[in-house]
Amino acid sequence: MPGLRFALVLLAFTPLAPPLADAQTAPPSASSKALAEILDDNHRHELEVNYHAQMQAGQKVTRLPDVSIEWSRKWVEFARSVRARLAKLDPAGLSQEEQLTREILDWETQASIGVLDHFWAGFQVTAYNSPLRGLERVFAVHTFEGEADTARYLELLRQYATLAGQLRANLETQRSRGMLLPKEAIDAVATLFRALAVKPEASPLTVAPARLAALPPEKAAAFEAEVRRLLETSVNPALEGLAALITAEDYRRAAPERTGLGQYPGGDAAYRQLVRYHTSLDLTPEEIHRRGLAEVARIEARMAGLREKLGFKGTQGEFHRSLKTDPRFLAKTPDDVAERLMAPIRRIEPLVSSYFLRTPKAPYGVARLAPRLEAVMTYGYYQGPTPDKPRGDYLFNASRLDQRSQLNAAALIYHELVPGHHFQIALQMENESLPAFRRNSLPTAFAEGWGEYASDLAEEMGLYTDPYELYGRLGMDAFLSARLVVDTGMNALGWPRQKAIDFMREHTLESDVQIDTETLRYAVDIPGQALAYKTGASKFWELRRKAEKALGPKFDLRRFHEAVLGSGAMPLTILEKQVDRWIGEETKTD
Repeated sequence: MPGLRFALVLLAFTPLAPPLADAQTAPPSASSKALAEILDDNHRHELEVNYHAQMQAGQKVTRLPDVSIEWSRKWVEFARSVRARLAKLDPAGLSQEEQLTREILDWETQASIGVLDHFWAGFQVTAYNSPLRGLERVFAVHTFEGEADTARYLELLRQYATLAGQLRANLETQRSRGMLLPKEAIDAVATLFRALAVKPEASPLTVAPARLAALPPEKAAAFEAEVRRLLETSVNPALEGLAALITAEDYRRAAPERTGLGQYPGGDAAYRQLVRYHTSLDLTPEEIHRRGLAEVARIEARMAGLREKLGFKGTQGEFHRSLKTDPRFLAKTPDDVAERLMAPIRRIEPLVSSYFLRTPKAPYGVARLAPRLEAVMTYGYYQGPTPDKPRGDYLFNASRLDQRSQLNAAALIYHELVPGHHFQIALQMENESLPAFRRNSLPTAFAEGWGEYASDLAEEMGLYTDPYELYGRLGMDAFLSARLVVDTGMNALGWPRQKAIDFMREHTLESDVQIDTETLRYAVDIPGQALAYKTGASKFWELRRKAEKALGPKFDLRRFHEAVLGSGAMPLTILEKQVDRWIGEETKTD
């Protein structure tokens, strides 16, 4: 359920890298060479501007994000030149895999251009969308072997302060264009930046002395003093300036009472573009809204049947209220949360080989989310393996545990780790038969759709043996379906946030604490992103049923899973064509 750490919608594009050379008996065609050159150019460009790409390549980070409109325009210009070059390729000169690469790159480039065309219609300062959220890791893995490394660290600190300044400048420009944060989001955003602007001795950007052991003592001392000076005079003032801007009386007074992207100039068109971007399907908000209402009704009917089996005689609301406070489902400590998440993983591990042909090499686990983020994020997120940290982790929210039922712990961790995000992402990253840009590509609907499909698959695997655990899985499904209703409701249909809150209170198992941050996430942070989970999962199930019907007794579930995961993530429209090709190939086999 929690959002993955994907490329930020309005700030970055998927890291690209040159493809690995396929073994060929004949010289590559002119189209193959041209495609390789395009990918190589993209790789170099991304390494220049994208710290995610630098980290994935095992390189030292030299540049933090640039969130200015000038950078956006330059990126769009470059991306359009890539699309123009792709359009000139002769499909007849490309292998099937090369053609797939061309289609994926063309779709992703076009979709990202579409989002960036609405640059001002998104807030870059919210918890889920701020580029500052992921930067602590850059500083945490920085190594110090000599003076060049200390100079690079100090330069990154200066860039950090510059980035905060750009965020403030963008907020001021948005205000001049009639786009201010809603009143209900101001305090949450200010809390985030004030949590980052801590004293140097408590800052995650301060370097512990043990990390400077390779430096002469006098050099280390001078460096530590300069880090402190930059934090006190540049970084923290820039962060505090962001909080001060939006909490000033004149900003609050002018801020809108409503939430939702549709209320702003150009907001309706921007939201519809985001819907296409995140779902990778040509769906309208109105259509998605209707689907959501139908799904909520379907799932609630099933939940009612399960309540009857459990012998509960009261209403749905009464049962849900009792679950939210039942001590059996409330963790007492962060370690307790971790154990409740990992216990279901130990149950699924012996069954994996019966459902999948391959498993990732990268280990996996859980860890607590940075406490400074817990107040403004509903859950946590999956953090994939990198060269500096090869384990994939689900980072969980351990704040206010008395209001965070663990009823859906099993459903959640099957979505996040096995066979969900960790399986899909780590397998993709480790698959050296794929061109490297495809090893890093993560279209939202594919990644989140697979996670939700995986959580659903666990029921088929017989893993929700406890009826309450199954009810938790159904509750999670109802929650993701409710997202279709409230995300479109607030951003496209004019719903006030209170109506969305009331809908989620009535139809989900989420606590008021969780609903509060979730509704802001949909209406302010990352509109449209929450639609990807259910629409993506529905497409995976649709394609599976299609394959089962076409292949009959020849259908092999392990081979189907390999067919959808083996070529890496891709837009759902392209995935459908890929599965059709696979069905045709399976039909021909004996």
